[in-house]
Amino acid sequence: MIARLAAVLLVASTLQCAALADDLETLGRVRWGMSPGELSDALGRSANPLPGRWDFGRYYSETTVEDVEVGGIPFRAFLQIDRRTGGLGQILLERRGRQATPVVFDDIVRALTDRYGEPEQTARDGDIAVPSAVRIVWRLPDFTINASFFDFRTTGIVSENPNVDRDPLTPFSERQRNNPRFLPRRALIRFNPPEG
Repeated sequence: MIARLAAVLLVASTLQCAALADDLETLGRVRWGMSPGELSDALGRSANPLPGRWDFGRYYSETTVEDVEVGGIPFRAFLQIDRRTGGLGQILLERRGRQATPVVFDDIVRALTDRYGEPEQTARDGDIAVPSAVRIVWRLPDFTINASFFDFRTTGIVSENPNVDRDPLTPFSERQRNNPRFLPRRALIRFNPPEG
């Protein structure tokens, strides 16, 4: 189960990831602070170059690794470079859309809790009418884990079908619609070096 994740990080300078479908040893060679070139060399064929540099605020990513599993649930891993240091500063695991559900997030949290114990912090935001977010944090001696779930499937966002002629006699409340398939959901797990 989470034994596959026991591999996303084990830092004191070593990250281990027993989560890749094709090569369980690949991320075991990744270290905090590695440059993009060093990451590519360490990951070999498991590294997937992105089409350009993807911006993540303080971090950027040029490389992903597909099918990193947490609790048997596959994620896309972004190896993120810290702009200040020029080295690996974060690993972001992401699931999007219909693959990110509250049930999946509960399974992720359960798997992380089974492996690392009770989280240090839990924060929930939102209600049924607004986008909601959940953030759960584990602070461990060798790394910090932030698991987050963002759900924008809400009745608070509505739109009109642009492909239908408007009937001025139909009230707006009857013309609006909310197609939840097009509203984003994200399940994220961020691994960072211990706070210094």
